[in-house]
Amino acid sequence: MSKKLAYGLAVATFMGGLLFAELSRDYLYAQESKGPKWSHGLMLRVRKADQPDFDKNTPKIGVEVFVDENNGNLIYITEGGGISVVKK
Repeated sequence: MSKKLAYGLAVATFMGGLLFAELSRDYLYAQESKGPKWSHGLMLRVRKADQPDFDKNTPKIGVEVFVDENNGNLIYITEGGGISVVKK
């Protein structure tokens, strides 16, 4: 096989791979993704480990819960910016 033919086959294979990757990427991203749906909110009382009981001075932390419509996971977001994702 000549060098020109080998070079031409290599370039054609590379271009075919690029074309395939581009078409598959377009197909995957053509599906619309859904945004999270708000489920409910919580006010959680939090205490330190050395505090045995809850009292009137125990702080409260707000938590919002969302459902990821794409995969059904639950997303918990605290008012302090903490995020947790749990499989439903």
